[in-house]
Amino acid sequence: MTSRKAPARGAAAALIAAAAVLLTGCGSAPEPAPRASASAPAADPNAAFLAEVAARCAGATAAPTKAGTDAAPQDPEARKYAENHAYRQQTELSPQARCRGEAHAARIRSALVAAAVTDSAQLAGLLRGLGYPAGSGEVYEAGGAGGPGFALLIPGTGPCVSGRPGAPARIEAHGVYVEGGCKEPAGGH
Repeated sequence: MTSRKAPARGAAAALIAAAAVLLTGCGSAPEPAPRASASAPAADPNAAFLAEVAARCAGATAAPTKAGTDAAPQDPEARKYAENHAYRQQTELSPQARCRGEAHAARIRSALVAAAVTDSAQLAGLLRGLGYPAGSGEVYEAGGAGGPGFALLIPGTGPCVSGRPGAPARIEAHGVYVEGGCKEPAGGH
């Protein structure tokens, strides 16, 4: 007759041996940090700016609002207009998110003023140089004489920043559109 305790002892011994192997590195000197190489990714150009903006906006508080601004219009035509343009509604920004969004908008605006941006490729390059994710969905060419435009969700902070270069550059911070995304949805119903 075999003992039932034998397999348990074997499993316990295997666990103890595994723990001993894992613990042999404890107390030894840490591995040196790997050296940066030419193929290593560059530091985030936004990191210092994000830290500064976060510190500046940490204590932001809400500005006083007028009472009754959320009420539905009384005029039937105004109600119909509001209903037809409901797709333009944006989520509300907290005071901290508004502060961060306005700081990013000011940063992008000053870069656009310093550069002569005339097409979407130049705009995407400028935004990427500032550390923003300027892919094909974020930078677009507007129809007609609109020129290039962009709509970004600021990484790690949440507000949207949208705008167009020009004289003057029109850049704004805002919440996400209720129908989704940072770019204003086209058309109503």
